[in-house]
Amino acid sequence: MVMRFLCLPGAYGSSDKFQVQLAPIVKELTEDGTATFHFIHGPCKAVPPDGFEEYFGKPPYFRFIEPDQDVEKTKDDDVLARIREFPDCETPEDTMRELMREGIASSHKSTDNALKYLVKIMEERGPFDAIIGYSEGATIAATLLLHEQRRFKKKGIKPMFKYAIFFAGWPPVDPDTHAMILSDESDLMIEIPTCHIIGSLDPYVHGSLALYNVCDPDTAYLFDHAKGHTLPRDKDTVKELGDVVREAANTYDIHM
Repeated sequence: MVMRFLCLPGAYGSSDKFQVQLAPIVKELTEDGTATFHFIHGPCKAVPPDGFEEYFGKPPYFRFIEPDQDVEKTKDDDVLARIREFPDCETPEDTMRELMREGIASSHKSTDNALKYLVKIMEERGPFDAIIGYSEGATIAATLLLHEQRRFKKKGIKPMFKYAIFFAGWPPVDPDTHAMILSDESDLMIEIPTCHIIGSLDPYVHGSLALYNVCDPDTAYLFDHAKGHTLPRDKDTVKELGDVVREAANTYDIHM
């Protein structure tokens, strides 16, 4: 049976660019019939921070979350503008608290809109078995999973996703209050099995680890490709990652 993935790119990416970035892994998992992939991008049009235009390639650029227009005062109020000076504290949670210190604009409107946008895609183009998120896409994917869990408890609507793969990323936010969820402050936990692909040389690796720490420790798998804030592309690493996904599909019975 085939797993069907919904794929969310990072900020300033697009569905087309993410297909290119993820191509080796897509090839690995489609050639043997393990999975199929549906790519989307965020609903907000975006402009990369100064100096990052070449890094993100040619436009168009999209993101899932943007600062609320009525509170943003300067570009530095946008949390993504602070990636050039990412803090490095003693714990992943301390690092994220320092990043989100005073002066960050709220993103209530776009967070609500992003969740509604994704639920609509799930209803119209689903069902999906699993979700993949890269960077900002991982953060909003994790938030969506918490939204599904909360909706199930309140309304009895069974969650669609049974598995998640996070490439880098930061912790989710509370689907209602939009406060960042940190494991040393909250009991909220992503309950489905997860695979966390991190790069030990990633300057933002503390964000990835803070995301890992809010997932069920019994079913969260940490995979280090030993590089930076990128997606693995070399043959051996991709094959190893493919085996991890195939094993998870069998262990947790994740497929249509």
